[in-house]
Amino acid sequence: MIISQKILRDETYSHFLNDPSNFVKASNEDLWSLDPTIIIQIQLEHLKKRFNYFFSRIQALKILASEQGISKIETLEDIIPILFSHTVYKSYPLSLIEKKRFHSLTQWLDKLTIHNLSIIDTSNCNTIDEWLERLEQQSDLQVVHSSGTSGKLSFLPRSESEMENFKNAFYLFVEVLTGVDAHVTNLPVFFPSYQNGRQLAQRVLGRYGPLLAGSLDEYHTAFPGFMSADFMSLAGRVQAAKSKGELGKLQMIKAVTYNKGELLKLKRNRSKFLDEFFQNMIENYHGKQVFLMGTFPTLIEAAFEGEKRGLRSIFAPNSAIVTGGGMKGKKYPEDWYKRTCAFYGVKAIRDGYGMTETTGYMPSCELNHYHIYPFLIPFVLDPQTGTSLPRIGSQTGRFAFYDLLTESYWGGFITGDEVTLNFTDQCNCGRKGPWLEKKIQRYSEKQNGDDKISCAGVQDAYDNFIDYLLESLEE
Repeated sequence: MIISQKILRDETYSHFLNDPSNFVKASNEDLWSLDPTIIIQIQLEHLKKRFNYFFSRIQALKILASEQGISKIETLEDIIPILFSHTVYKSYPLSLIEKKRFHSLTQWLDKLTIHNLSIIDTSNCNTIDEWLERLEQQSDLQVVHSSGTSGKLSFLPRSESEMENFKNAFYLFVEVLTGVDAHVTNLPVFFPSYQNGRQLAQRVLGRYGPLLAGSLDEYHTAFPGFMSADFMSLAGRVQAAKSKGELGKLQMIKAVTYNKGELLKLKRNRSKFLDEFFQNMIENYHGKQVFLMGTFPTLIEAAFEGEKRGLRSIFAPNSAIVTGGGMKGKKYPEDWYKRTCAFYGVKAIRDGYGMTETTGYMPSCELNHYHIYPFLIPFVLDPQTGTSLPRIGSQTGRFAFYDLLTESYWGGFITGDEVTLNFTDQCNCGRKGPWLEKKIQRYSEKQNGDDKISCAGVQDAYDNFIDYLLESLEE
């Protein structure tokens, strides 16, 4: 595909062609009015450049592309065989953490980023938190990890510049959900979780919550301090083991015992911190317009806690609630939505769809469709063969994407989600571009916990790729 003269002559489109980060510097109004056929041309040009740039800089990508016989990108679909599985960023052995082999864990991550991590000194690292802190101190990385609900944390090696892109994408997302331009309007921010952390929501809110609020004093969290990656890892593994009836078999029981003092301290102080959090809401912000932010589980569980204290209709009806991230496998009563809205005092809560691997989130519109920003190239894969389904009309299958804003890591992923994506029919909300239907389900839930991804290329190539990630890890 050759770039048309229309794109080169049109200042708006040429701006996006010059630098994909310009997408998150534009307005929502401009982004949702772009011609999808022209955007596809721009996306392909950037995809070619991204592959050429990362091929020689990310060892894991070079190995996989070589195994699949891919040396250049000519169409969007050419990228399918070298999209990373959603499990790649947690493909390390858990024994590396249990045995405190953080040098080996660094070797593993080094194969997945352009940054040179061979210089990182991990001596005397005893915890995941200490390891992540070393990476930040000795490199440009700002590592983000997943919530670990499957029993294992994923680690994404983002850089400082990528976090700036995330901030701009996040502000766009906030405006779609709430109608509030976060660049010019400050409101008190309430986040019913910890003040800081490296899990995506913690990282984003810890960095940008005070900016949205206008000051640190107007950024209110339920719990002070840092959400530990070690505790999140333990919590996810305990939950996964319980669901399989294997809790007694896990080596990490020793780690739970070792951290028992800290765990008991958190449990003992939890009620006190929540009381103070709700008391602040009632005494100082009752009936006022605020930003309320967090994943659905954190907002729901905080609302249920507030109900126990007899609280209701806390904030002004025009308060701006920003949420997403799915339910993380958790189950709530059928009336959870009605009760959550009633507790916070709002008529409706709109959410977004995203994951640790994406820059920003896909906001829902008034019709409950998730709209995909043009810096994400979406694909729907046949769940049986792994091949790309036609990019026309409505398609149901496994969601995959390429994120054009990644700079430190390969932005192509195959997710664990079944979606229905509409490529060509414009949403009745008026926004142009592809959109997802609200119903999204994990394949692991459909397949009794087993999520076997069928690769678009040769299975052996992908197996060899995973072997490469794990080889040469020091004992």
